[in-house]
Order: sequence, then C-alpha cells, then structure tokens
Amino acid sequence: MIAPTAFGLGPLPGTDLAAAADVVLSESPLPHIPQLPDRGVGSDLVGRTAAMLEIPVARGPRGWRVAARASRDADRMERDLDQLEELWHGKVDTVKVQLVGPFTLAAEIEMPNGHRMITDSGALRDLTDALLEVCVGHRRDVEKRFGKSVLQLDEPRLPEVVAGTLKGATDYETIAAISEPQETFERFGEHLLNTSVLLDDTPWLTCDPRTCNRDALAKLLDQGARIAIPTMQARELYRVFDELQIDPAETTVDVYTESAATLVGTAANYRAAREMAEALTVEV
Repeated sequence: MIAPTAFGLGPLPGTDLAAAADVVLSESPLPHIPQLPDRGVGSDLVGRTAAMLEIPVARGPRGWRVAARASRDADRMERDLDQLEELWHGKVDTVKVQLVGPFTLAAEIEMPNGHRMITDSGALRDLTDALLEVCVGHRRDVEKRFGKSVLQLDEPRLPEVVAGTLKGATDYETIAAISEPQETFERFGEHLLNTSVLLDDTPWLTCDPRTCNRDALAKLLDQGARIAIPTMQARELYRVFDELQIDPAETTVDVYTESAATLVGTAANYRAAREMAEALTVEV
C-alpha cells in the first residue's frame, strides 16, 4: 500500500509568500503551492485558476466573467513559482498544485450574457479544454523547477452541480444537474478530488469519515479508493472502519489540514496532520 502522507489544502493566511512557504516546507511531508487570498481580488482560488486560462476572465458585477481582455494578474503564478524556486531549491522533489475543477469553474464564471458557463454545453466543453491546457502547462512548469507534481482539483460547487440545485442568473432559470461528471474528471489523469460529495469510481478524494455518507464511503473503499481525511484522533477513524468492516491495512489514508487565522496557528495545524499521518503509518 502507498504510505500515508499529510498536506494542506492550499490557502494560507497573510500576504507574505516567503513566510507561508516556510510553514509549508517545514511542516508538510507533501509541500504545496501556497495560496494567499488575503492579497485581494484575483488571489482567491477561482481568480488564480482563471488568470491562467487562454479564455480572458475578469471581475464582473457579480463575480468572474468572460471578458475582452485578461486579468492583470495573469503572470502572478509564474512570479510566485520563481520565488518558490529560490526558496525551495534542492529541498523538495514533489509539489502539490491546486486548481479549480471544471464544474466549479464553469459555475463561477459567467458568459458575457450573464449566464453561468455551466448552462451552455459548448462553453463548458471549451472551458474544460482550456483548463486541461492550463493543467498540463502548469504541472510541466512545476516539474521543471522541482521534480514531480501532484494535482488537486478543488470542486466546492460540485454537490450543487450533481444535485441540480445550482442557482441560475435569475429566479426563473434552472440549471440541469450533471449527475455523472466522472468522465470529465478522468480527462485530468491521476488527481486528488477535493469536494464534499462522494462520487463512484473516484480513485483519490477528500472526505470526513465522521460525517460523510457511510454507504458511499464503504463503496468507494471497496473499489480501492485512496482517501484524505481531516486531522482527528486515530481512534475516531478506526471506529468508522470497524463499523464499515473495512481493514485499515487495505486502505491508503492521507491527512489534510486547513489553515488557521495566523501562520503560527496554521503551522500547528500542519504539524498535527503530519503527526497523525506518521501515527497511521506505524499503526497500519
């Protein structure tokens, strides 16, 4: 089995990339590119991913919208990678990159007519193709600098997309559910799917075994899925496994953590995740 690892999901507090990078490198077995939403407009997850697209996207009256020209932050990722390369040179061999997944991206970006891109199958296809190009190019750049890359696709809007509860541009617009998005995700190759909905045949995903749908979790584990769980007491995890009659030794369980309000608190969170992953390695 693959040895458990630990990592942050991406966002960190503050605006100092060097300080955030130090926390990630010091406390995380799987370092990731820090995201700093406190930098302002364009620094959120959607803005960072959208800035790398060939499709020009800028802020609109309600959020992100296809625009006539690209965002002014189009080169921010490259500048961040330049700085990280200086800070991490020779210290890491694998880096996790985080991008917004195609469905959340299409749910968050509006077309010029004001409707979400996800309402138009052609627009969704074009956006997915553009995101795939970004994914390939971004990972190639990261691998050239550091060695290997691991991809995380963030899909916070996927539960609404799958359930058909995503709201349209008006109260009268309904957006049809996309009940089987797996084929689209398969196009991105091996990746960690970070979302709160449990989809069949997802090889690697985040979930909280204490609160998620147990039947869906059991099915995924039976399929051989690798899961990433939030930091918790090991006995809480094993209690769930006992209930599901799953052998922990047959499952790869990683540990993820989210940031705190400060970098000091975030470092403590990362350390706790690392210690739990180490404990799982010993116990399994």
